[in-house]
Amino acid sequence: MTIMKSIIRSFALVLALGASVLTASAAHDPETGKAAGDFQSNVFKSKNATKFYCFVDKVVGKSLTITLRDENNRILNEQFVSKNATHVAQLIDLSQLEDGNYSLSISDANKMVVHPVRIATASAVKYIYVSEDAAPATK
Repeated sequence: MTIMKSIIRSFALVLALGASVLTASAAHDPETGKAAGDFQSNVFKSKNATKFYCFVDKVVGKSLTITLRDENNRILNEQFVSKNATHVAQLIDLSQLEDGNYSLSISDANKMVVHPVRIATASAVKYIYVSEDAAPATK
């Protein structure tokens, strides 16, 4: 349970919302030409293999939901993004999760984008070779 609290806490702490208020109508954004509720997302790994970035650009007028699920479709974390926000930038730390398949879904009332995430820890194997033909040391 403490692992889950740690994940949720770190997920919530890294949520940075840039709440820019546009004077455009809620139905249409004249700057981008997008209907309200349209969004674009991008997810990619950070230098640290246990973390990844999630960026979302959206127009004012519709709220978003960002959900992290495990392979059994259980919700591990869910964040709600204000309808007034235009940008979301998150650094998501998965270091406390076990190996497996996860998904990060970003959705509004009309659209859902699912980004698959796989955690696979490579196990380090150390080989030690000992020669059977070793000669005795001489002084």
